[in-house]
Amino acid sequence: MVNSRVYRKAEPEPVDRKTALVREEGFLERFTGNINNTPAIFNPLDGKFYDASVRNRVMRTLDDRSQDVKVLIRKHAERDLMKTYEEMPKNPGVVFEIWHQQMFANRQLRVVAAAASTSPTEEMIRRGSSANPARPEDLKRVVDLVASQEGVFYYIGAFSTTGWTEPCRQLLVGGNYLVALSDVAHGAWRTTFAPDARWRSSMRLFDLATDEEKIEAIRAFARRQTFALLMDELTEDYVYEELGYPIPVIREAFEVIASEDRFVRLETAEVPYRLIRVYG
Repeated sequence: MVNSRVYRKAEPEPVDRKTALVREEGFLERFTGNINNTPAIFNPLDGKFYDASVRNRVMRTLDDRSQDVKVLIRKHAERDLMKTYEEMPKNPGVVFEIWHQQMFANRQLRVVAAAASTSPTEEMIRRGSSANPARPEDLKRVVDLVASQEGVFYYIGAFSTTGWTEPCRQLLVGGNYLVALSDVAHGAWRTTFAPDARWRSSMRLFDLATDEEKIEAIRAFARRQTFALLMDELTEDYVYEELGYPIPVIREAFEVIASEDRFVRLETAEVPYRLIRVYG
């Protein structure tokens, strides 16, 4: 299950170099796993689905930006250059090109599914961590790096290890591309999609967490919301705004929480559903 609504940005927290590296590696690993489980991808330009099996796709890695990391380390790191480089996120990317072979014709590139990560490199080199979310120019760089040909449709997953500024969420739609914005909020994977009919089933490419992981993330989040629970403000809308998960998944998680804790009750008499603290 995936989410196509827009939620408000959570307050940014500092992310250190090692954590950022783990996040970007996890993002690409989950995206690649989704690709491997995708039999076909829709091309909105011609309204057709194309076989996305191994025989019809070509994988390319995007490591151009790793050179930028090396340059900045030489410029700003005062010591332990190799250690700093090993800890640093490298802003990598991976591109899966879906090719189609027509009878008596050359193979043609029809659809591309790509994912790329970005981090505030200079600040992480200097300070070891950063709480600065990615900006529109960071997103534009990812899109320009991937969406390079007319007549080809691009699904682009852009991941920021430190989150995104709100203006980025207004830049998710183009003539021949759609962008999914991913980050980590409250320790959980989160993805924003523009509400665009061209997504169809391709949203699943960038849905980074299983429903089981989402439920566990909601449970962990709810345990930390003591004040909201006491004030009857731990609603499905509140959780949605912070984690971006679909309402049906949130309701399922609420049911699990209420069944496990005799001091918590799930109130369903009106929308939004909420968890309420009970006594005795």
